Parts: sequence; C-alpha cells; structure tokens
Amino acid sequence: MLKQIAKLEIYIVDLEKGYRIAREGLTFIGEIKKGEFNLHSLFFSSLQSVNPSVAKYSKIAVIVADQLSIVSSFKKLNQRLDGKKISSGEFSYISSVYSNMINECGKNLNALIEVTTDGKLEMTDDERIKRIDGIYDDMEDKYAFTQSFTNKAGLLADQRTAETDENGILKILE
Repeated sequence: MLKQIAKLEIYIVDLEKGYRIAREGLTFIGEIKKGEFNLHSLFFSSLQSVNPSVAKYSKIAVIVADQLSIVSSFKKLNQRLDGKKISSGEFSYISSVYSNMINECGKNLNALIEVTTDGKLEMTDDERIKRIDGIYDDMEDKYAFTQSFTNKAGLLADQRTAETDENGILKILE
C-alpha cells in the first residue's frame, strides 16, 4: 500500500507538472493568437486612415481647379450667348450639357472626398493614388470637352449673329 501511495504521489506531482505545462502552453498560444489579431486589426485600421502625403497629392488641387474652370467656362459661354441669335432648342441642349457635366463632376468630387477622408474607405496608399489618378484623368477629359464645347458653341452663336447682321445689311441695301 505504501508503495502504491508513493507511486500515486509521484504520479500526482507529474500530473500537476503536465497540467501546468498545458496551461502555460494554452496561455502562450492565446497570447500569440491575440497578438496576431491585434496586428491584423492595426493593419486594417491603418487602411482607413489617409496618409498626409496622399492628401497633399498635387493632382487633387488640379482636379478641384478643373472643376472650377468647367463652371467658369459655362458661365462665360452663357454671358457670350446673351443676346445672340440661337434657338431655344440649342439653348436647351447647351443647358443639358452643362447640367450633365456638373453632375458628372460632382460624382468625381464625391469620389475624391471619399478617397481623401479618413474612415471612408479601406485602401492602401497605392490604391488611393491610383484612384486619384483615375479621377484626375476623368476630370481632365471633362475639362478638355468643356473647353472644346464652349468654344464651338460660342463660335456658332457669333456666326449666327454675324449672319443675322449681314442679312439685315443686305435687306437695307436692296
């Protein structure tokens, strides 16, 4: 009996060592798991913040300036058309082009705000730069179209006015 008790006491000591090793191992695994989760959590939360150098990207200012130029070009066209001989259909068409252009520019500016505002999108700096470049290219296309459209519409209005003036002179001369 004494021999069995001694063996059981040795077994109890070994069993306690085994439980301690298992508990320490599980605690260690839990800490590693929690640390890994914290690293991933940190990474994903960093994707929501905008790097200050991305927020200062030079193309952002050009996008905003293009938007202002587009609005200004249409305002100048509207002033240029004032008193010119264009039909109501042509004026309606110009107005609809202006309205569509402003709506599309508004979409670009909203996308730009999302990309450059913390907490809106989860993106790496590279992805943010690529998105800004895409918005920039689109806005440059809109700017070029606006310049061409407003110049041609203004020229058409000037030609119509000159034509009307010439017809008036011809009638006087007859």
